[in-house]
Amino acid sequence: MSEEIEKPASPANAVAIACSAVGVALVFIAVSGLVKKQVFEGGDVTKLGAVCFFTSAVCMLVHPAPAWLNPTMIFLGGAVTAISPAKKDSEVKDVDDTGKSGMSVTFAAAIFVLYFIVAAFTIWRDTFDQGFVMPFLTAGMFVWGGGPVVLPMLMTYLAPAWISPTIFLAGISFAEMMPGPVFNISCFLGIQLALNNGWPWLLGTASCWAGLMGPGIILVFGAYTLWDELRKLKVYQHALPGLNAAAVGLLLPTMFIVYDTLQERSPWKQGSMAMVVIAYYFIEIAKVNVPLVVVGAGLTGLAVSLLC
Repeated sequence: MSEEIEKPASPANAVAIACSAVGVALVFIAVSGLVKKQVFEGGDVTKLGAVCFFTSAVCMLVHPAPAWLNPTMIFLGGAVTAISPAKKDSEVKDVDDTGKSGMSVTFAAAIFVLYFIVAAFTIWRDTFDQGFVMPFLTAGMFVWGGGPVVLPMLMTYLAPAWISPTIFLAGISFAEMMPGPVFNISCFLGIQLALNNGWPWLLGTASCWAGLMGPGIILVFGAYTLWDELRKLKVYQHALPGLNAAAVGLLLPTMFIVYDTLQERSPWKQGSMAMVVIAYYFIEIAKVNVPLVVVGAGLTGLAVSLLC
């Protein structure tokens, strides 16, 4: 099947490209929705817009981006609004104590220390030469701000060295049509990578999923102990809109990266562009369920391939 996808004129490639076009539309819908929520509804639009779009511009200029760039840009975005708030004190909502403190402070601190040790290890090692599981751990350690941020980082590490870009793009649409976060693409990619490299498919799936999801899950447990106190700090409350705006800025380059990859692989570029626009209409305007749009796009791609 993978060999057929590599043939531009094959029906398999036509189906994969059509499904990938839906994935591109889904990324655009997700990113544009976050821009509206975090920038236009988050406070001072001019200030938050500057944080968001300048963050995006930096990420576009630095490509491929080093793993440490994502958290650094988010930290800087938070620092901007901590120093020059995007909301007045009267507009900041008071938070209630959840009544839950989580684990002990000592154990939480140990989790953070371990987290930073592993983060330093992933930067120090050349992840391009450490097999196909290490990129998932690197992305899991450094991707802050939303599921789509993981896509360009994984695509840079994995395609085309470990997996076909067409299969990767098709995986985006499959992950989006399933319940749960975009990070579930790790399961789809894990199976593909395991089969390509002679691994048991279950081991490949579990390893890639754990590498991508594990760091965030562990960090949540470590942070939860101090969460109630952190939310009460004025400096954090002022920093939060900037943190969110910068996180959305990290997502914006994703739209260009997945679209450019789609067009590079498409045997009919005009058709791919039209499919992205039509998929956007059905999902965002007509509110058709994503699985139906993906299936419809795949059947359309197959029909066009057979007719042409």
